[in-house]
Amino acid sequence: MNAFDKVIGYETIKNELLQICDMIHNREVYEELGAKLPQGILLYGDPGLGKTLIAKCFIEESGLKSYVVRRNKGNDDFIGDITATFQKARETAPCIVFLDDMDKFANEDSNHRDAEEYVAVQSGIDEVKNCNVFVLATANEMWKLPSSLVRSGRFDRKIEVQCPTAKDADEIIKHYLSDKKVAKNVDMDDLSKMISYSSCAELETILNEAAISAAHARKSSIEMDDFVKSVLRMQYDSPDNFTKTSAEDMKKTALHEAGHLVVSEILCPGSVGLASLRSTGRDSTGGFIHRCKELSRRPHYVLVSLAGKAAVELYYSDTVASGCTTDINRAFDCIRDGISENATLGFGMIDVSTDRFPKSSEDFKSRNEAVTHAELERYMIKARDILLKNRDFLEKATAALIEKETLLHSDVKKIRESSVITDVAV
Repeated sequence: MNAFDKVIGYETIKNELLQICDMIHNREVYEELGAKLPQGILLYGDPGLGKTLIAKCFIEESGLKSYVVRRNKGNDDFIGDITATFQKARETAPCIVFLDDMDKFANEDSNHRDAEEYVAVQSGIDEVKNCNVFVLATANEMWKLPSSLVRSGRFDRKIEVQCPTAKDADEIIKHYLSDKKVAKNVDMDDLSKMISYSSCAELETILNEAAISAAHARKSSIEMDDFVKSVLRMQYDSPDNFTKTSAEDMKKTALHEAGHLVVSEILCPGSVGLASLRSTGRDSTGGFIHRCKELSRRPHYVLVSLAGKAAVELYYSDTVASGCTTDINRAFDCIRDGISENATLGFGMIDVSTDRFPKSSEDFKSRNEAVTHAELERYMIKARDILLKNRDFLEKATAALIEKETLLHSDVKKIRESSVITDVAV
């Protein structure tokens, strides 16, 4: 057992920090080989990922006395606190100075990263160098910090804390549910696959909102519909009181989302975690699906983006599918970026404009535009082909969406298994 057992996942980061703790506890072993304790560690990454928790676990595991510096005073008083903290640390070494949310110490922008607060931190770090004082810091936005502060010699290790992996997220969900009364019919696989998370804090909030909903309804346990309602509201800004449109419009919306769903599942079976006809935010057209990250790369991303339009136009060929503008723009941008930045169609189509020569030639622009449009047409034909060859799947998914309004991962899996599937090479 160690202090890092409180943190779920992040094994690579925990192992790296445990190595530093081992150096603190067994310094003579390392010094015998000429190894020195790093001057400092900076944990950086998006808010809500657990950087402060990881830092606190490091302090606990190290067994050293610590001093915490957080922005909670005005400029002059805060600068005085920084200086006094480093002075106290030097006098009571060995110890740790923990600079929490260091990027919030000053309100400087990327062009003026020489604030007095950062100068005070730099001076403090230099003052305690070789004095058995370890510096630990967290930051959300690295670009706000001066390069002179985060360079080697002040922070020898800079560790990025990223969003939890799918496996870690499953464990985090189980942890947050451990103190909640969850109904026996709740499918944990459905639950984990429907949530699009960006942080541990977001996962905790979504699950807590489900508990609030169940308690307000005076239920004895949290049911699956409470989790679904929480995800729809918290992640997709979908109102609880969904207003249905005409039967014909609902069918078109269902076809649109079923098109996205079917192409996603054909390209990457088991990829769809949630599909719904509900509107999102201010979008009155309704409908969305949540799918795995594997479909975010070309050519899958383009095919899935165009599949909604393709599905509707298979059945309503006399009209142009509405509500597809965003899908088309995403597909267009993805194709254009691939052509002009990543040479997907050869180096002759790369955009070579630079700061010195910012304007591309008119000939290049017209060629790029023509090729992008041609690629868009080619992908659209491919999306139609996938749907035509899997029409049974498309029609069953459409009918299920009209009936249930929202489909979970297990629902999609049952529909897929009951359908005639034709795999299509991409």
